Amino acid sequence: MKIPLPMLVAYSLLATAPICPAKGPDAINDLGAALAKAKAEQKMLFVQYGREACGNCQALKKMIAEKDVRLAESKFVYADVNCDDAATSQAFKSKFKVEGTTLPFVVIADAEGKQLAARTGYGSAKEWEELIKQAQKAAKKAGGS
Repeated sequence: MKIPLPMLVAYSLLATAPICPAKGPDAINDLGAALAKAKAEQKMLFVQYGREACGNCQALKKMIAEKDVRLAESKFVYADVNCDDAATSQAFKSKFKVEGTTLPFVVIADAEGKQLAARTGYGSAKEWEELIKQAQKAAKKAGGS
């Protein structure tokens, strides 16, 4: 049996297509490295400060991975840092100010590490997108990223 060329081409394209869906940006787990990368690449920094055992933190990670919360790699460096690490916790608290007590703490900063927007706790994808827009607006107003 002879297979027509168009069918053969279509089959080969389908067979080589990625099976898994597109995923969000890879997270950097070192706050200092994330700050340095944002500065070097002149990108905004999205910092998620939380822990593995936090349901709210995992929900946000999932929204980012599934691109419900869009962090364009051309505009953002994504940091997912552990609040249970003493050095990370000290660095985060000395650099950023976030009011609230519920994880995750999220800060969006400009390329120089200046805090533009922040919030804590669970949020819907729409609420996180609004925070991103708020930070982008603040960056434009400041003449930055």
